[in-house]
Amino acid sequence: MIVHKIFVSEDIDSNNLGVTTTLLQLGYTDIGHAQYCDEAFLKLKKAIQDHEPYDLLITDLSFENPRDKKTLQNGQELIKAIKELSPELKVIVFSVEDDYNAIKSLFDDQQINAYICKGLHGLKELQKGIDAVNNNQNYTCPVATAVLQQKNSFEIDAYEEQILVYLAKGYKQNDISQLLKEQGISPNSIRSIEATISKLKDHFNASNTTHLIYMVSSLGLI
Repeated sequence: MIVHKIFVSEDIDSNNLGVTTTLLQLGYTDIGHAQYCDEAFLKLKKAIQDHEPYDLLITDLSFENPRDKKTLQNGQELIKAIKELSPELKVIVFSVEDDYNAIKSLFDDQQINAYICKGLHGLKELQKGIDAVNNNQNYTCPVATAVLQQKNSFEIDAYEEQILVYLAKGYKQNDISQLLKEQGISPNSIRSIEATISKLKDHFNASNTTHLIYMVSSLGLI
């Protein structure tokens, strides 16, 4: 799919200007704008109803504006709402946020096509994101890629997660062993549980069990 018509949802004038200037330099002239999510949704919806839909939405995630009554509070809600009307709409997120859960959820749940972090090379990365969309590929900028790769190195399996959940709830190893046996989960011996906890401490460089629970909770793993 080749992008022709682009909509930019961005509340900060300087960022809006930067994105628009970049798009114009790339040869795009059919560009829509909105400074808050409700307005963006209505304009995107009208374009669909007029049979002149946009090919690509470039949106921030965080919006600060003076309007008190807002239906859509942020970029995630805008993406979800417009995707329900137009699942085929391509989406590039252009944001300062570099949170693993947010990035992964946007790709997994909202099926976005690119995630670009604002910054020194943000507009150059945005061009790469648009190129990827034109080639039917997904794209993450180096910062977002590093975030995803770092978190992936901390992934745990279902068995380890279950043990960590029980530890977080205050269960002792002998209690966890009994709970696993009751659920038919194995290995369920105290020695196996102890070995798993020790392995996880090494993996997350945790000094003790309390530190381990803090680490995995902070990473959003449990």
